[in-house]
Amino acid sequence: MGQQQLLLVILVTILVGVATIVAINTMQKARSNSNETALRQDILMIFNDAQIYYNKSEMVGGGSNSFDGISQQNILSVEPHNENGSYTISGSGNTLTVSGTGKDENVEVIAIATM
Repeated sequence: MGQQQLLLVILVTILVGVATIVAINTMQKARSNSNETALRQDILMIFNDAQIYYNKSEMVGGGSNSFDGISQQNILSVEPHNENGSYTISGSGNTLTVSGTGKDENVEVIAIATM
């Protein structure tokens, strides 16, 4: 009877160890996916501000139907570095590129918009 109980304790210990490892991996993937989703949301907000810049005339600080001269100062809704990650923007003519790097080093999102 003692050997069966010892065998059962060893089996339960192994199962708990495996379940713990699986749970840790699942949580890390969920954190990474959450960070990527937050980056995508911030990039959409950046695109919204960039569209406002694009449509404004040059006299009021806009691009006059161009992304030339767009900078971080034209993006009001998202800080260049926030709790989700850091962002860089560059624009030329009718094309805008936004790159976001998440707090989790494995997450990077690059989005290109053309008007």
